[in-house]
Parts: sequence; C-alpha cells; structure tokens
Amino acid sequence: MSAGKLSAASSLRTFLEECKAEGDVVEIGLEVDPHLESGAISRRAYETGSPMPLINNPKGKDGPEGLFRILGAPVGVRNDRATRYARLAKSIGLPSNATGHDIIQKLIASKKAEPIPSVQVRDAPLKEHKIFGDEIDLLKLPVPKNHASDGGRYFLTYGLHSVQTPDGKWVNWAITRCMVIGKRQLTGLVDVKQDIGAIWAMWKAQGKDTPWACALGVPPAAAVASGMPLPKFVNEPDYVGAITGVPMEVIKCETNDIVVPAQSEVVLEGTISANETALEGPMGEYHGFLFPAKKSPQPVMTVNAITYRSNPIVPISVAGRSPDETHTVWALSICAEILDLLQQADLPITKAWCPYESQAIWYVVQVDRKRLVEMKTTPEVFCRKVGEVVFSSKPGRFVPKIFVVGDNIDPSDLHEVVWAEATKSQPQDSDFFFVGNYPTYDLVPYATHGFNPHEPQAKVVRLCMLPAEFKTLDRPWIEASFRASYPEELKKKVLDNWRAYGFENNHVNL
Repeated sequence: MSAGKLSAASSLRTFLEECKAEGDVVEIGLEVDPHLESGAISRRAYETGSPMPLINNPKGKDGPEGLFRILGAPVGVRNDRATRYARLAKSIGLPSNATGHDIIQKLIASKKAEPIPSVQVRDAPLKEHKIFGDEIDLLKLPVPKNHASDGGRYFLTYGLHSVQTPDGKWVNWAITRCMVIGKRQLTGLVDVKQDIGAIWAMWKAQGKDTPWACALGVPPAAAVASGMPLPKFVNEPDYVGAITGVPMEVIKCETNDIVVPAQSEVVLEGTISANETALEGPMGEYHGFLFPAKKSPQPVMTVNAITYRSNPIVPISVAGRSPDETHTVWALSICAEILDLLQQADLPITKAWCPYESQAIWYVVQVDRKRLVEMKTTPEVFCRKVGEVVFSSKPGRFVPKIFVVGDNIDPSDLHEVVWAEATKSQPQDSDFFFVGNYPTYDLVPYATHGFNPHEPQAKVVRLCMLPAEFKTLDRPWIEASFRASYPEELKKKVLDNWRAYGFENNHVNL
C-alpha cells in the first residue's frame, strides 16, 4: 500500500478533504431517502453550482460502518467563476483555478506521455469487509432511484467497470450505468460499439460469461480515464498513471482475476452473462430528457462478492440538464480527443470546447488564423477536412455538430460563441453537411425522435467566421466592445476607478 498521503487525483477521500476545506462539500446528517430525495438534492446541487452533498445517513444504510454513504454531484461545477472547474481540475492533478483549456491540455499531455504501468498490491482498505454469494442482497442497500420516471434503482452511475480480454492483454475500465433487478442481479448498457461491449463479445464468442468487476468511489483520475473515449487496446490503469505521475495501485478481486483500483471504496465482483438479458431503462440522460419508452434488453450481471472499506462513500451521477458528469467529464474528454486528432492532422486548431449548455452536442473549435491564411484554403475545403477528421474517428460518433470560430472567440465562453454564430454563420452557405458513413449516437434525441429517424442522420460543421478571415489577418471590421474599442491606458483607468465612479465591484462579463 502507499506510504504517505495520496493526492486528490489518487484518492477520493483526499479529494473530498481538499474540497471541504474550500467550502465545496456539505455533509448531510439528516436521514435522506435514496428513493428520489438523494437524486433531487444532487440535481439541485448541479443546477445551482452548490457544494457536493455528502449524504452520511441515507435511509437503509447498513450500520455506522456499512454500505454506504452517497456523494452527489462529484464532478459538477462551482458557481464561483474563478474555480468553476475545480472538481475536474483536482481529479487530474491541477489546481482549483485551472481553466477549461488547462484541463483539456492536461488530458492530451497525459495521453501522449509515456504510460506508467500500474502496481498490484496485496491489501487495501476495500478488503476490510467482504460479502459472498447468497449473503448479498442488493435490494436491501440504499441504492438510489434518481428520477421519478427511471426504470429502477441505479447503483452504478459513476462506477468504474473493469473487464479484460480473454487473453488478459487488454484491461478496459469504463463508466456505464447499471440498475438493480434482483438480490444479486443488475443489468446495464453493454454497447458492442464501445470497448466494454467489444470485450464482452469476445467472451461471448467463446461461449463464456465475462468476468467483471465494478469499483465505486475510485480515485478521481481513474474515474476520468474511464469516461474517456481512449483508443482501443489502451490500458486505462497505465493512462491513469500518466495523469497522476505515479503508478496506479491496483488489487485483484476475490473471485476472479480482474484488477480494480486499490483505493476504491466498494467493489462488486461477478460476471456479465453471455446469453441472459433483462430490460434496462429508462433513465434520465445526458441530453436532459427521459423517454419513458426507452427500454432495451441488456446482459444480466450477477454479483458474487462485495468488498468495501469501513463507512464507504458511493458517488452517483444524476444525469440530466447540464452540468453533470456527462458534460464535465465525458464531453470534455471528447474535446481533448478531437483536438488532438485535428492537431495530428496538421490543421490549425488551437482549442476545443463543449459548451455545457449544449448538453454534450455542440463542439466548438478555435482556429489559428495566421496559419489558416497561410494555408490559402477555402472555407468549404477547410471545414470538410475538419469534419472528415472528427466524424470518422472513434470519439466522432458522439459529435453531431461542430462550430468553427476565429481566434478572437473563446470557445469556452458561450456568450462569445453565440455572438460569432449569430453574426457570421450564414444559413446554408456556412453549413457543411456529412451524411452516410458517419453514424450519429442514437442517444441524441433527434436521431431517434426527429424527422426520418430510420434514415442516416446528417452531421454538420458550422462555420462561424466570415470568408475574409481566410484571406487576410486584417479584418475589415473593428469589434465594438470594451475590450476592443479603447486604448489600454484608458481601459486601465476605467477599471481602477470603477468603484470611485460609484459602481460595485463586478468583474464578470454578462
């Protein structure tokens, strides 16, 4: 086991200690019902930028040391502009005041860094308590029902699923939801187009159930890595080491050869059935809707063992209107991947962002205009290249709309993005459509509930620049704003005298 205190990226408990010291955790001692109440508290916290609710006394908790406390909004955002992204920043070893661009650059740098192989340890706090076989009863645990119309109680909404290929060479960690359907049974999304589903299909082809584990309350960096669309055959444990700079400690399960983060709070062990299925869903989704008819047969997961540390903490993600973990972790990890792909293709893209308000559907990329002008290209040729690189990639499956903005627009500032789109994007002429071998993720609402849902859905690159910006660095216009219309010395004078003029301090642009 580790000697000395672990970092916030390597330990959920350290992460919570640091966040609490910054006023970003509220410990709730009142009894809270996991049937909707814990979900409602978490949803309200997301939508108001409130501190994380740590629910210490959920109804049904198994005694003072037993299963389990509930942590809501583990990677929501703060309402303080300077530390808005602090939870995600801390999760990957950055300071609380890191910007969105800092976070994306760290994810890319970690991907390019030499992987740091994980280290297997023999003991960890999660082995303090062990339950096996028929002693297990998931129905008695305080598993939340997060939305009133959810199809069931969802245990695993921010849990790290661990599976490996039959030859043991590829260990995949992934976040996917699972709901309780019996004393020892769950069912959850196992999509063969994603890595966990691809590995399940390998075992199924051999006529075998998939050995499986799910770790909850994992090191924050491990949760982020599990939510990223990393290339196939990348071992997430080694990528986590690249994020934190130290080897990821893993520990073997009790009933199979799967390894999980040693600093987990709770681990479920078992199998994913090759043949048995059960109806899963519906559940509130990342796009902010819940479709009551959205149910599908999914593989049954049988739990053969539970190990946990004393008084464990189980984080939950209550997906819905932004911003929650599907936007802060998943969408931003997609941004990092597509930015890296565009730069590898030698395109002059400097930044990428997904406005949280777009529900992980808009992706904004910023152009280096000096390099763009040097390319002597046309808007259509350039946008076609951008779309082809992104939409034909693994993360591109989840990207239906790309907005291209100039270097005077901050992609992470929706106010600026809307200004650029409204004034520079010309209907039809600024839209470059991609139809055919560019599948749209079927969870995007209009893909299954819009016009012609059974036909291939178009994707679009929307140019939010004017043609002149491709030809010259000298724009034929001047921005009419405080930042652009006045000499620097005058702006400094106005800012220095702001309170003397009679205004209150207000450093936040509308």
